[in-house]
Order: sequence, then structure tokens, then C-alpha cells
Amino acid sequence: MNQITLRQIPKKTYHQLRMLAKKNRTSINKTILSLIHKSPGLEERTSRMRDLGDIAGTWSDEEFREFSLLMKDFEKIDKEVWISGI
Repeated sequence: MNQITLRQIPKKTYHQLRMLAKKNRTSINKTILSLIHKSPGLEERTSRMRDLGDIAGTWSDEEFREFSLLMKDFEKIDKEVWISGI
């Protein structure tokens, strides 16, 4: 295992680390390691990112036409509402 020595830790930061370690019933070392591992880009991702790749492109032509027809109403602009700001 590698080791790192930290110097000039502000008193307030040290106190907060001690309190966090006490709260979690762990050592300061384990607390700091946990915080480092949770830092962006350092923690290994345990859950799979969810996207729509598994369902993209699964509509039939008929389903796509039906969806497109239903969406037509959302493309209309009600000029009276637009102008009045209601």
C-alpha cells in the first residue's frame, strides 16, 4: 500500500473529519479514504448507467405514425395566448 502524509490541515477541517469519523465509527484514515473514493472520477461505478439504448428504434412504422399524429397538436401556437402571455 502507498502512503501519503498531509500537512497543514486547517483546524476546522481536521475537526470536521474527526466528527465525521466519530459519527461513522471509523478511523480518520478510513474516513479520508472514503471521501477520496467518492470524489468525481475516482469512485468505480457500481451501477450501470441507464439510457434508452435498449428501446431506441423499437417502434413499428405504424406506432411512429400514430405518435407523430398525436404530437401535431403540440406544434400549434395559440396566438391569443402567446400575445397575451396568459
